[in-house]
Amino acid sequence: MTSHDGPKRYGHVDFNSPIAPWRADRLVHDLAAASPATIADIGCGWGELLLRLAAAVPAASAVGIDGDTELLDRGRANAEARGLAERVRFVEYLGEDWTEPADLVVCSGAAHAFGGTAPALAGLAKLVNPGGRLLFGDAFWERIPTEAELATMWPGTTVEEMLPLPELVDAGIGAGLRPLQVTSVERGEWEYFESGFLADKETWLLEHPDDERAEQIREGVDEHRNWWLRGHRGLVGYAYVTFGRPVR
Repeated sequence: MTSHDGPKRYGHVDFNSPIAPWRADRLVHDLAAASPATIADIGCGWGELLLRLAAAVPAASAVGIDGDTELLDRGRANAEARGLAERVRFVEYLGEDWTEPADLVVCSGAAHAFGGTAPALAGLAKLVNPGGRLLFGDAFWERIPTEAELATMWPGTTVEEMLPLPELVDAGIGAGLRPLQVTSVERGEWEYFESGFLADKETWLLEHPDDERAEQIREGVDEHRNWWLRGHRGLVGYAYVTFGRPVR
């Protein structure tokens, strides 16, 4: 890396959400057991979970939808390297506008594109084929924060931005789905993800402390770390809920 290069993106995390390797393996195993013929990942990023699911279900065709072309290119390169390019395609598209249904729909960390948790579940439920599955990953309130606690989080955070976990599950039921598995990440998974998210910039700062961009980047990562450690740590959880759609 030269002094003219900026920090990389997502170079220290496998997934763009908090999840331990064992949890990812378990989710892939459980979801693959239903042998979906089609898989769609809405807001896929570079599609790591999508690629693992496609590898676990050799007969399935899969599509990843995202608006970030850099991450989509990374996903395509990974699919090619793993021999999955013929079965996995990556499409630049607004996830909330996607209308092609699938036997297995995945959406993790992209509920905001639909306007929040409940609208996301209502929209995603329509994309799941009858008898199919939805893996929904989303943040939730471990407990409702006080106004003082909200003030320490990222700017503009409101109580309405997230649901408590029971209400998140109820929103899926209200959309016509049934919860098959409800799990939430451990604090260490959050901490590993947040540290990894910041590690690209922190590593760059160690190597380029005198770069003209260093002060601004340093201020940004310190601000983000404060939102995490002094803000949502212990207040915001992250759930992976597997829902099923009735056959009719």
